[in-house]
Amino acid sequence: MASARDIRRRIKGVKATGKITRAMEMISAVKMRKAVSAVLAIRPYAESVIQVLHQLAVVGEDHPLLAVRKVKRELYVVITSNRGLCGAFNSQIIKRVRQILREDTDREASFITIGKKGDAAVRRLGGEIVASFPDVLGTPKAELMRPIAKILIEAFESKKVDRVVMVYTDFKSMLSQEVKVRALLPVVEKDVQKALNEIEHGAIKERVLNAEYVIEPSPKKVLWKMIPRLLEMELYHAVLESNASQESARMMAMRSATDAGKEMAADLTLAYNQIRQGKITQEIAELSAGMAAVSR
Repeated sequence: MASARDIRRRIKGVKATGKITRAMEMISAVKMRKAVSAVLAIRPYAESVIQVLHQLAVVGEDHPLLAVRKVKRELYVVITSNRGLCGAFNSQIIKRVRQILREDTDREASFITIGKKGDAAVRRLGGEIVASFPDVLGTPKAELMRPIAKILIEAFESKKVDRVVMVYTDFKSMLSQEVKVRALLPVVEKDVQKALNEIEHGAIKERVLNAEYVIEPSPKKVLWKMIPRLLEMELYHAVLESNASQESARMMAMRSATDAGKEMAADLTLAYNQIRQGKITQEIAELSAGMAAVSR
């Protein structure tokens, strides 16, 4: 059984850890509010991007990024975090990647990782990493997505890969985040429509879907210029969604750790008081027995 001194030390250590987790929770809350604001601001633009992609896919002009081929080689863009202490955020993404690899055993897979945790996990799985971009998560900007989009486009156009898929976490609420698997290339109408249906802006979606577009100077020229830019916007949107999900998961994980620390400190304090009470009772009993022996 632990001594009173050991329990006092444990109480002190638990309370100190609780202060750290509380501070981390507050920092994550600030970062989460900032990330959520960025996500809410970009979602209308992301929806418009998907709407335009939908219209361009319907046009069906001859463009290399619209070419549908038999899938033998796939390139996965895996978006995770650079740091841990965010609950099951990273493990859920890696679990989904493992599931995809188990299902697609007849296809060759390569990876582009955004986030150090995803990079380390893919290496443990023995996956081929084409490129890694951990730095874009710190301060996400649309222009930082350009090198990633360039690699994707070059790999697809050169027929090194037949399909490009993105795995990321979609922010639903502070308590809910969902891992999404979205096809980026080729730009296919059904994939774009699926992504469009996942965005919860029904009124806007219906209004835009019923619109007709006049494309100048020609659909082909517009396709060649717009698809790379639209791809960058899709990547940027996914990174912002992932950042908001990450900070939300980290805040909730730190809150749970703080609450668990408080419970542990309360249990240890109770155990410490019981030991103290036991010692006091024993000393009183010994004192009473000594006084009784002297008075005889």
